[in-house]
Amino acid sequence: MEVQIKAKDYKVSPGLREFIQERVNKLDRFVERVNDAKLELTHERPRTGGERLTVQLTIATGRSILRAEEQHADVRRAVDLTVEKMCRRARRYHSKRADHSKRPSVAELTALPELTEAEVAEPDGMEEESERVYEVVRTKRFALKPMSSAEAIDQLELLGHDFFVFLNADDNKVNVLYRRKSGDYGLIQPA
Repeated sequence: MEVQIKAKDYKVSPGLREFIQERVNKLDRFVERVNDAKLELTHERPRTGGERLTVQLTIATGRSILRAEEQHADVRRAVDLTVEKMCRRARRYHSKRADHSKRPSVAELTALPELTEAEVAEPDGMEEESERVYEVVRTKRFALKPMSSAEAIDQLELLGHDFFVFLNADDNKVNVLYRRKSGDYGLIQPA
């Protein structure tokens, strides 16, 4: 698999580029039909001192997107940790696709607790709004593909996010799937 390497504040030597390609090639046996593979290296100097490298690997297949991210002071160790994490995600992805019996039904996903008017009006710990002005600092654009709630759960797990926006194939509306504190999932649907 050919990987695109993008670095921010870091010079990628030919030896490092070869090392990265060799490590990412380990994923060939776990991930099939790769459309796009990107590895991003970000070099940071935190206030606490020292140096830190963040490595993010994103692989787009025909059906899903897998993402893994790790940080370490040594670039080669950060790449190794990221590839290991991606291997675990890819194995989990394939095992979930093979075993459909463990997937929750749409009815289980949509069974959310009802909130009282008091909880909606004044959530815990939000009695007063602070003086800080919040603003949008990042915008992401992506194509919405119709999928079931079970497929959205798989995508949420593969990306390692706490929420996932998708086009529900059942009602053809945009839905938001999110991970609850209990580890279960919640589904937000428009009325």
